[in-house]
Amino acid sequence: MAKPFVETIPSRFLFALVNVLAVLALPLIMLAILVRWRRRVLSQGYLHWSERWGHVPDSVAASFQGHKPCWWVHAASLGEVKAIEPFLRQAPLAAGVNVLLTVVTPEALAWARDRRIADAVIAAPIDLPWVVRRVLKVMRPQLLISVESEVWPNLLRETRRYGARVALVNGRLSARSFRSYQRFAGVTRILWSYFDLYAVRQREDAERFAGLGIPSEKIKVTGNMKYDLLVSRAQPSKSKARLSLVIGSTREGEENRLLPVIEAVRKAVPGLQVIWAPRHVERVEELEKLFQSQGLALTRKSTLSSLNGSAASVANVLWDSMGDLLDAYTRADVAIVGGSFVAKGGQNPIEPAALEIPVIFGPSMENFRGVSESLVREGGAYQVSLENLGARLQELLGDEPRRRDMGRRAKQAIQSEQGATDRTLALLKELCRA
Repeated sequence: MAKPFVETIPSRFLFALVNVLAVLALPLIMLAILVRWRRRVLSQGYLHWSERWGHVPDSVAASFQGHKPCWWVHAASLGEVKAIEPFLRQAPLAAGVNVLLTVVTPEALAWARDRRIADAVIAAPIDLPWVVRRVLKVMRPQLLISVESEVWPNLLRETRRYGARVALVNGRLSARSFRSYQRFAGVTRILWSYFDLYAVRQREDAERFAGLGIPSEKIKVTGNMKYDLLVSRAQPSKSKARLSLVIGSTREGEENRLLPVIEAVRKAVPGLQVIWAPRHVERVEELEKLFQSQGLALTRKSTLSSLNGSAASVANVLWDSMGDLLDAYTRADVAIVGGSFVAKGGQNPIEPAALEIPVIFGPSMENFRGVSESLVREGGAYQVSLENLGARLQELLGDEPRRRDMGRRAKQAIQSEQGATDRTLALLKELCRA
């Protein structure tokens, strides 16, 4: 166990102020949560209120009472959980620990529990000091591991006061977030001080964290753990009867821009099926209205018994299920990665690339600059403007040898980046021994 963290007077004052404001705002926060997830709250009770108030189920507490140390991993969304799945599955054996995973969103909670990717999965406690202390008292973690960019003030502070180590893994810091943190450097510097280790994805992330005043000896570039998951398990589908274009993780306003281009390509390429997979599944009705306004048919995947056979005649398929974008990509001959033809910074291109699928994305890939540049450099992806998208798509869809070559190069680019999970585990084990 680490030595108790010595707090400064400014730190104590900051947390006193933050927690007073948090308590005053709590009714509004709870109302916002109910509105955001009202359907699940009413129909399925996905929010797990008891766990969110720090009450660990007796069965979970009992299962962690052995001699193994507890590593508490905290993630927010389904995307973050899926990105560290290799780590969650390897850590128990590699480090000899029990892993508790806490997650924020109902989607992440359901997905992680269904796949049993940790020794226990519970809803993340509300970030209030006495709530966090309830979990710490029961679970007694040796280490708290925060994922990607999760900075929860009381979770960090109470864990360090308890005496455990704190690390950030698969860490990332976008240019936009970096600028935001810089504006409040005096406050955020206090929060950064609670971390013992920053295991970040790429050099740009390391430079940004260092630019916030974090000591360079705390920052290590380990790579992206998501590379380690997909190459080993991805198996492209070979059972389809027609060319398929998958447009994955599209964001608000993007489909409206892409639709005229894609429709022109679909008409020029006989038999092409287009699968639309929006980043947020709650936007499916919005997309249906968009297609209806253009006089185009759009069929939900959930209404089809299969995407093969008779369903293969469907021109536009709306992927309306959460958490299985990989399954959509397995059906692709070419993949377009969304969030890149609007100013959203892009979405992750690793999944289609690992499946040996040629990848296309737009100009805005700031959030995934390292992997996108690598894919383009190795010949596994094209980065194009909206104006050039149609011509590039038609060329690629009409040239099977080029698609195979690009897919092979894309997968090789992903394989060259493997090893982040092992590097991260080694650093965490060393941290716990220190």
